[in-house]
Amino acid sequence: MPQSPFGHPHAQGKCYATWYVKKKARELTGHFGFTSSDRDDLEQSLFVSLMERWPKFHADECTPQEFISWAIGRGVADLIRERQQRNAAEPTEGLPLEELFKDEDEQLPTGCVQADHVPSVELSLDVEHILSRLPSEIQDTARRLMEGNVCQVARQTGLSRRTIRDRARIIREAFEAAGYGAA
Repeated sequence: MPQSPFGHPHAQGKCYATWYVKKKARELTGHFGFTSSDRDDLEQSLFVSLMERWPKFHADECTPQEFISWAIGRGVADLIRERQQRNAAEPTEGLPLEELFKDEDEQLPTGCVQADHVPSVELSLDVEHILSRLPSEIQDTARRLMEGNVCQVARQTGLSRRTIRDRARIIREAFEAAGYGAA
C-alpha cells in the first residue's frame, strides 16, 4: 500500500488528491448552505476525511485514484449531512439528503470503486459528450458497463470478455484524454 494518498499523478496536475479535493470544494460552494468563505474549511475537512479512510486502501482492489474519489465522495456526503443536521430548523434547498445518497452503506465496496456522490449536471454532460465521440458499439458497451461488469456485459452482448476489456480500454483512454484521471 502506498504510504500516502498524495503525489499520484493526474492529467490536471501532479497530485490527484489535491486536485480532486479542490474540485469538490468548489462544487460544494453555493450549495447546501456552503459559501465561498467556507472553501478552505471544506478542503481541510475533505483532506482529513481522505487521510482517515486511507488505511482501508488496498492496491489489489482498485487504483489510488479510484479510492481517493470514493473517500472524498464519502467526505462530501459527511459534510452535507453535518450541514443539514446543523441547519435542521431551517428548510434546505433541493432534494433531501436521503434522495441524493441512496447508498448510505459506509462499508468500502468490494472491487474498484469510482464514486462521486455529489450530483453533477456538468459531469453527466461531460460523460455524454465523451461517449458521443466514440463509435456506437463502444457507446453501447460503455452504457452496459455502467450497470454491470465485464462478464455480465460479455454475456448480454455475446462478445468475448477480451473484446469487452479492449472496448473498456478505449473508453478509459477517451476519458483520460478528456482529463478524467489517468489510472
